Order: sequence, then structure tokens, then C-alpha cells
Amino acid sequence: MSSEFPELIRSLCYQTGSTWVSRTDYIAFFREKRKTNPPSLEPYVKSGEIKKHGDYFSVPELVAYENATAIGAMRLQYANAKKYYPEDLIRKYIRQFEDEENEGRKLHYHQADAVIMAINANFCVLTGGPGTGKTTVVSCIIYCMRKILGAEVNICLTAPTGKAARVLRGSTGENATTFHKRFNVTFTSRSGSTFYEDVLFVDESSFADIEMASILFNNVPDGRKVVFIGDVDQLPSVGPGAVLRDIIASGCIPVTMLTHTFRQSNDSTLFTNIQNIRNGCTDVVAGPDYFPILLENEDNAFKVIRTQYMKAVKKWGAENVVVLLPYRRKGICSNTANSILQAAVNPEKQGYNYHGTFFKKGDFVMQLQNREEIVNGDVGKIIKASNEGIVVEYVDVTVSYLPQELGQLALAYAMTIHKSQGSEYKSVIMVLLDSHKAMLHRNMLYTGVTRAKKECTLIYTKDAYEKAVTTTADADRITFLAEKMRHLKIQYQMIGK
Repeated sequence: MSSEFPELIRSLCYQTGSTWVSRTDYIAFFREKRKTNPPSLEPYVKSGEIKKHGDYFSVPELVAYENATAIGAMRLQYANAKKYYPEDLIRKYIRQFEDEENEGRKLHYHQADAVIMAINANFCVLTGGPGTGKTTVVSCIIYCMRKILGAEVNICLTAPTGKAARVLRGSTGENATTFHKRFNVTFTSRSGSTFYEDVLFVDESSFADIEMASILFNNVPDGRKVVFIGDVDQLPSVGPGAVLRDIIASGCIPVTMLTHTFRQSNDSTLFTNIQNIRNGCTDVVAGPDYFPILLENEDNAFKVIRTQYMKAVKKWGAENVVVLLPYRRKGICSNTANSILQAAVNPEKQGYNYHGTFFKKGDFVMQLQNREEIVNGDVGKIIKASNEGIVVEYVDVTVSYLPQELGQLALAYAMTIHKSQGSEYKSVIMVLLDSHKAMLHRNMLYTGVTRAKKECTLIYTKDAYEKAVTTTADADRITFLAEKMRHLKIQYQMIGK
């Protein structure tokens, strides 16, 4: 039997980010591509090449990933005996943490609740927006675990990207690594390796697609603790699935949502606008740390971007400023912006021209694919450029690139919003224009703006901004993870687990 139609279903899943596609979407997709009505999928369902759930279709590997995630999550939560530690004991150590590690600052009651939850849960979720103190909570959880479980407790902190791991390492003082490195996941080996530590923290868990989640839960044995940390309002995973959203929506796993913002001062408008975006409000509030620039059209967009970039660089330094756009190659995009900004801030004449991109000493560049030393999304600075290739200095390692390897790199004065996930910059210049509207949604805008630690400049058209704020990204993703978790919970309850 032809593999054409299973491949079509697979392609549609990856395009939409769904683990399942509806019959209606399949028919519409086929008609658009072939200009005719599609054949029935039932023969492929009967042969097992396509899976069916009601009026929805998927492919075996995505269904297997979803099943493994549901089974693994519920196994951790319900199949293992829980040892409960008295709340008074935990609060005693929370107070010690406040005095010894937090400069006497008291945790908000939501933060304290999250610590108690994590100590007593096999699997739990800590979620909240920027500035709500997730990192402080993680540090407190680790402190209390070492006091209660013993100093020898083996704790592992992971994040989806190298830059997110470095942010986590810097903010907690603990060693952190990428998820792929810890579980030995490569392009050729996707099964992963067994997790032997006692406690696993997974930061930026909204990144996790259904395959990554299945690898995690397949490799974490009984008796371990897992804590997911993330902001459900950020961009969903690139691959299929809405794992963090579904785990929270299932109602099966303990969740603490942090809502109190600690970074926000009385005169801050950055967080006022972040909250407006999160709540679907299209109001734009100008202030000392939020600079909206409304464009009537796109004619002068690059001129405005360049002007605002140079202003921010003068204030913060080029390493602390980034321009974010929805597209890399289309129209007013990060590739074109990079060429303009490079010419503005890097006068170096010598370098290496790779298919139209001129790499020069002093340029900021981004790794575009995983390799042994670094991972996709890592940003570094070129310290040497010649006809023999270039050398890039990253935070933890220096990497040499031969001329034929330079396709792995892109200039990083500007980048896509997707590529910025896991990063923080003192100053972010966010660009939303009418030509971007096909890509825009609330999660993208929210993710971009929340990369800013100190200030954000918004360059936008009215229609583009309203489209971004009023459209959600993962609401249309079709998944059955939450449903499967709820079904398994009932089964565990029936057998008295």
C-alpha cells in the first residue's frame, strides 16, 4: 500500500503542531494540493499505517509518543508511593532559605506553596510569567530538598537549549545542561538514556514537543521526582504537541501558578504591556521602559529599526541588544535586518563571504543546528575570520568552523522570535508589520516582549499588532494527551493506587 497518505497526515501534523488532524482539515488540505476530493483513509487505518481516534487521524509514531508521555507522567504521579513531609518542617527550611540565600526577602505565599508542592509531589508543574520568581522558587526547592532529603541528593537541571541552560545555571548557581545532552539524544539516536539522578528539573518546558516528552518519561524510572518549569503563554514547541498546556489542562498533576510580579515597579510600563498582551488587550502603553513606534506603512521600516538599534546599542552595548522579527528570510526579515545592522556597528573590512553572508571579526552569530560542542540557538562572537574559516567564542567553548561549515551559522544582531526563546537581553526591539500578519499570534508577541530585561521598543503597524494580540497559537493544536492522562487517572483510582 502506498505511503503517500500516511506521509500526508504526518506532514499536516508537523505543519500545524498537532498530534492529530481532523477529517475536515485533511479534506481541505488535500483539495488545496490536488484540486480534487481525497480518497478514504480507512484502508490505511485498517493496515495500521494511520491511527484513528473518533474523527481524527494521526501516524503511529506520534500516537506512540503521546501514549508514552501520558503513561509515564501518570506512572510517576500515581504508581509510586509518596512520602509526605510535614508542612511545618518545609516552612522552617523556607525561612532558613530566606535568611541565608535570599537576603532576608520573604517568599510570596504562592512561591512557598510551590516549594511545598514540589517537595511532596512525584511530578509537578511550576508556571508563571516573567518576573514572578520562578527561579527563586527553584533555588528554594533545591535548598529545602538538600535539607530534608540529605545533602547527597542528586539533582539535575535541564533546559531545551544551551542558552536556556546557561541562563538557568547563572540564575540558580547550580549546574545545568541541555535536555538532549543529559539524555544522550542525537539525530541518529532518539531513544535517550536512563535518568539515574534523584530529581529532575525541566526549565522552559513549553519548548517540549511530544517526542521530547516521551523520551523523558520513558527514561525516568520510578521513585524519581520531576518538576516542570515554564510559561504556558510562550510560544509552543516547534514540533507537534502542546505538552505543558495539556499537562496543566489534564487536572491530574499538581500545578502552582505564580501570578505576583516582583520585577514590576510603580513606573514600569514593560510589565503593564506584558500583562495586556497575556490578557488579550490591544492597548499599548508608552513609558520609561516601553517605547512603541507606530508606523503608517512599512516604507521606512528598516530606517526606523536601524535608528532604534543604534540608540539601544549606545545605551546598553551591542551584546545586550537584539532585534526580533517573525520571519528569517521573507520580506522585512531577520536576514535583511542583520546585513543592515552589521554594516552599522561593525566596520571591520576583513572576513569570509559565505553565499552572500559576510562573516567578520566582532560579529555576533547564532548556531543553527546541533553539533558536539554546542546546540541549535547558541549565540557567540567571532574572534577570528579569514579565508580558512572563522572562530567563534561562545560562553563555555570556542569553536572553529571550516568554510564548508559556515552554513551552520547566521548573523545574530537580529533573529526570529522563535530563535530567541530561552534568551534574555537588556534591550529588545520587537518588529510587527502588516507583511508579517500570516505568522502573528499572541504567544509569539508575548515571547518576544518577555525577552526584554530592562526595556522594549515596539515597531509596529496597528493591524499587525491587533492580529498578534487577538490570535492564540496553540489553541488550535489538536492533541489527546490531557484526555489520555485523565483516563489513566481513573484507572489508577479504580485499582486503589
